[in-house]
Amino acid sequence: MKTFIWEVLIKLVMMRVYLFFIIVNVLFKDCSSYKTYIEGQKEVLEVPAEPSEEGFFGNHFELAEAIRIETHEDFLVSDIKRLIRYQDKVILLSGQNNTIFIINAKGGRIEQTIHRIGSGPGEYRTVLDIAFDEKSKQIAVYNDYGKVLLFNLAGDFISDLDVDGTFEGLSCYDGKLIFFNKLEGYAYKPEFVRIFDLDDKSWEEIGDVEKTIEFPIRSYGRPIVKSARLWLAAPLNFILSSYDGNKLEPVYELAIPNSNISEILRELSVSDPRKFFGEVSKNKLIYGIHSIRETEDYMVFRSNQEGIFILDKNTNRVYWDKYVEEKAIAMKLTEYYPHDGDDAKIMFIVSADYYTENIQKNAENGKTVGKVNNDDNPILLFYKQKLKNTHVQ
Repeated sequence: MKTFIWEVLIKLVMMRVYLFFIIVNVLFKDCSSYKTYIEGQKEVLEVPAEPSEEGFFGNHFELAEAIRIETHEDFLVSDIKRLIRYQDKVILLSGQNNTIFIINAKGGRIEQTIHRIGSGPGEYRTVLDIAFDEKSKQIAVYNDYGKVLLFNLAGDFISDLDVDGTFEGLSCYDGKLIFFNKLEGYAYKPEFVRIFDLDDKSWEEIGDVEKTIEFPIRSYGRPIVKSARLWLAAPLNFILSSYDGNKLEPVYELAIPNSNISEILRELSVSDPRKFFGEVSKNKLIYGIHSIRETEDYMVFRSNQEGIFILDKNTNRVYWDKYVEEKAIAMKLTEYYPHDGDDAKIMFIVSADYYTENIQKNAENGKTVGKVNNDDNPILLFYKQKLKNTHVQ
């Protein structure tokens, strides 16, 4: 190598050739549709081994908004798989009936639904996921035919595009559709995304295409969530990564004491799921982090265990909290479910029967959403950070 460098330095012609190939190489990399995973300076964070009784969430967050979704026999919401906030709209995917609801956030009135079961243009058997592009104001519906169907907010079908491969999660960021966690049987790629630019109709790939994990178990929650940034996480991969429109970057790595999932347990997750869950429950094991939301000062996320984790971004300290109790609300924090939207809020989905039994009895809160019956659609509760001078330390 030293001889080569010396020869390059003393021979002008070879030097020019050398520089030429450097320039060609750089241009080739810039034009390539594949980009490598960008290793940023990630922080390694210690995570508590068990939940705290300090009530960190209740001390630092307060109820900001409650939305009672209109209930009608033709508009029953069940199994919410995705919820998006955009201005005065709530866009949600009801998984059991494969219906997308467009709701007025101010009163909870259902303005439009998308339910197109079939095999023709703009139709599907199952909706795998949805996303919303704020630039074009279009809803992207990822279906089981390997297509993304685009609809406007009036529910009209606009166009579609083919997707190569099956992905576990879909989101949209700055006019780009982000496909995350490519599936290959039980295996998935936790640090790899495919991106479709809705403007120029081009594809690109970012991430580690080689890293693969085999594990079939998923928790109730979201692998990819949009706040101010797009946040991504996958089972058995305790790295919280973000996408800001240009790069995919690992930001935090979590050191969790009870997250050692042995190879034997991994095999049980396929061959005997009941025994796998028995071991997880008995030993209080954590096999994955998901559902990441971001506010000004905090990150909130979940695992397969009860409660939520709260990361204070100013101190890099992680808290584990299970319950919130205040004047208006008393509930398990396991009701947390992440929504897409840059509103710096944290959402909880509460069933109508739980609401009537545990919350509606409080007169002050009952006035927030009106009278709720046991068989009504779910109630959406949105929390915001308390003002800093009102925090309880």
